[in-house]
Amino acid sequence: MKLLSELHLQNNALMGIYNDKCVPSSYHDIFEEYKAVRENALLVDYSHMSITSVMGDDAWALVNYMASADVSIIRDEQGIYSLVLNVDGTIRGEVYILCAEEGYYILSEDMTSQEIINILNEVLLKAEELDIQDIPEIKSMDGEDWGVVMLEGPYAWEIMAEAYGFDIIGLPYYEYMNTDDGLMVFRCGKHGEFAYQLIGSQAVLVTMWMRLQEIGSKYLLKTGGLDYQGLVRIENPGWDESLYSSYSRNPVELQMQWAIQYDKEDFIGKSAVEALSLKSAERKLVGIIPDEGCGHIDSDDLVMVNGHQVGVIVNAVYSPAKQNWIALALIDECYALADITGFSIVTTNGEFAAKTQSIPFIYNRSLLINPTTHSYVDASKAKSALETY
Repeated sequence: MKLLSELHLQNNALMGIYNDKCVPSSYHDIFEEYKAVRENALLVDYSHMSITSVMGDDAWALVNYMASADVSIIRDEQGIYSLVLNVDGTIRGEVYILCAEEGYYILSEDMTSQEIINILNEVLLKAEELDIQDIPEIKSMDGEDWGVVMLEGPYAWEIMAEAYGFDIIGLPYYEYMNTDDGLMVFRCGKHGEFAYQLIGSQAVLVTMWMRLQEIGSKYLLKTGGLDYQGLVRIENPGWDESLYSSYSRNPVELQMQWAIQYDKEDFIGKSAVEALSLKSAERKLVGIIPDEGCGHIDSDDLVMVNGHQVGVIVNAVYSPAKQNWIALALIDECYALADITGFSIVTTNGEFAAKTQSIPFIYNRSLLINPTTHSYVDASKAKSALETY
């Protein structure tokens, strides 16, 4: 078996289209998969991520101009998270950029390889200005049948240590290691848990998928699909086109300025995003939660203060961790503060008192686990800081 999709169909996964790729939406009930990622480990096919290779002596100048982050700070086997902006300073998409010996790999959940290649080719029109003398080799890794598998959860590190040795425990965030089976293991994650991406040939990933399932059985590992993101990306917010794009792509409104290196010499959209930042924003994204349980909160529900609309709900979910509905709202700047009472949310089920809340909404279990002192399977060790021996 050479393709992950064949494995998923054989195992009756519910498939869907994400970023022009067919990958699992789910294997189990969404709350089963949610429980796994928050308490144990979840194995998910992330091959909807496009992978673009940019190799050559001048690859840095090309990739750095595309990215809002400063690519110059990473070296071989290191990565960085970055936005890609439009010329008007709004968010076009997001990428992970991995530095390799001869260039870079660009991974994206919301931009296809062709879109990234088109952007890079547009940048190459400024090759002389950017002092790009040797045109880098740019190609999509789709033709190489590459894919991405994500293992995520409080005990993902322990499963990976069984698969690849205990060196994996010391792998810093946003760094990767090249494995003997030809994969890159990249420590990353957007949902507040230990998370590792396995990147490379799908034929090898199929083998590793089955191997991780075998190892993970004693950790109560579950296989899953991308639908779980709809829960965890509200609890631990970050850029997700499916959540925000119909409301805002303004990085200042969405509080994504941490992903922009304003003191870089230049990058796509720099002057425009600087203007957005100096102007500040009329509204900002904040968390909001009803004071008491309510039946449902929907996108477009109104946020009120003393009978006046001050915001709108962008997205909302029922959080099993909070045992309550939680929501992200774009709220007028003067009201966009955390832990403030006096709000209400107008829903189809009535109007409910609410307060703003700092985000992320939850304190992740992974923050309570130290790989050097805790273990899920070693009975001589506590499972987390919540347990004592």
